[in-house]
Amino acid sequence: MKRLLTVLSFTICHLSFTFAQRSANIVFIGNSITYGALHQQREQTAPPTQCARWLSAQEGIDTVYFRNCGRSGKTTYHFLPRSEDVVPAGDKTYFADVVAKTHELVKAHSTLPLVFSIMLGTNDTVERPRNKHTSPDDYASNLCALIDSLLTLWPDAHVVLNKPIWYTPDYVTKNGSVASKKSLKLLSEYYNMFAKVVENCKSGHVHIGDSEAYNFFEKHWQTYINEEKDSRGKSYWLHPNEQGAGRLAEFWGKAILPVVKSIPLTDPLKGKQIGVIGDSYVRNHREPIENTWHYKFAQKHGMKYFNYGRNGNCIALDLKQWGTGMYRRYQDMKDSLDYVIVIAGHNDASQGRLDSIGIDTFKDRLGILCRGLIEKYPHARIFFFTPWTCENFVGSPRQQVVDAMLEVCGSYGIPVFDAARRSNIFATSEQFRKIYFQGGKGTDTAHLNTRGHDRFLPVAEQFILQYE
Repeated sequence: MKRLLTVLSFTICHLSFTFAQRSANIVFIGNSITYGALHQQREQTAPPTQCARWLSAQEGIDTVYFRNCGRSGKTTYHFLPRSEDVVPAGDKTYFADVVAKTHELVKAHSTLPLVFSIMLGTNDTVERPRNKHTSPDDYASNLCALIDSLLTLWPDAHVVLNKPIWYTPDYVTKNGSVASKKSLKLLSEYYNMFAKVVENCKSGHVHIGDSEAYNFFEKHWQTYINEEKDSRGKSYWLHPNEQGAGRLAEFWGKAILPVVKSIPLTDPLKGKQIGVIGDSYVRNHREPIENTWHYKFAQKHGMKYFNYGRNGNCIALDLKQWGTGMYRRYQDMKDSLDYVIVIAGHNDASQGRLDSIGIDTFKDRLGILCRGLIEKYPHARIFFFTPWTCENFVGSPRQQVVDAMLEVCGSYGIPVFDAARRSNIFATSEQFRKIYFQGGKGTDTAHLNTRGHDRFLPVAEQFILQYE
């Protein structure tokens, strides 16, 4: 339903990338709490899963893609880029695992912003048999090393640092690690180092995230944290249960949401190749191609533009003066276009021409053009635009051509914009033509001037982008 509402909003409102639905890639780095320890269905209930779900339900957010890089029992040392820096010596670093999962995510959704959400520190606070707790300065140094390495690999990424949550102190794990009241106090000291981390890392790309979850779990630990037994048989509370993970996910989400919304959106059309074939509507008659709406569309979205317009050209007729019809001429277009737009039909409907070949032949050759474009550009977005309306449109050759385009292109699944009936171009009005058509005298009924192209651009843009 959310996807349906998104599509409907494109068709109703003027579409702009500034207010478009946002998607994002998020990589969660943490310990057993992030991992979802003790959950029966961790893949569905771990905090990263529930956070991505919460974010996707927020206004202005579409889909959040994520990876869970939580590792049970690990400290900030275990995510350092260099294995020789890990304490205790000989332990493994999981930095390469984070990099591999991030590469996988970014490759699948390369145009989306990337955010790293980090909550580490719980295991840094405990006294272990082979190493003491991590000092606040070393904690900050480890975070900086991790973050700097991530932002070197993904310079446009952002990082959100979340305070580790409260736990009950005075427990001893089966491997001999001791969590004391001093350990718990360290969590607040770690959090106080976040400002130093932000100051020392890439400006504007590292953000202090959630700190409220700590207090929430301190107040509601009996409801939202699992009871466990330590090596002495004593009860302690550390890992959120499934319901608690959902509350933690919401705290994370509220910290991540403004960061995602602040990242400039990447235009999915940037760098794509667009080829426009047609008649003088495309060639722009006596004015520069740069004035056309399709050229401006390409420039706006950073696309590579190719114009195959030819004055007087037809879809289905070969004319000595105006050249081979588009049903064959499309073969001269460059290969590997990402977008193909056909703007034509005006000359096929000119006086006597449709009668000379008949509507059935027109449809047959239009079908040849449709099939040819699909075969030549199987991965491309293909669109047709009909001519404008005209005087005495109903029952005219122009209506026959427009309706034939809707019928034939529709039978191949090619979207057609009915410019005769749905555009904001009032071609039958002389006063309108004096303002928006070439020549300024109101006698040109086909060719838009710069103001006309600017007027039609948002309509055409909305039509095209709804298929993204």
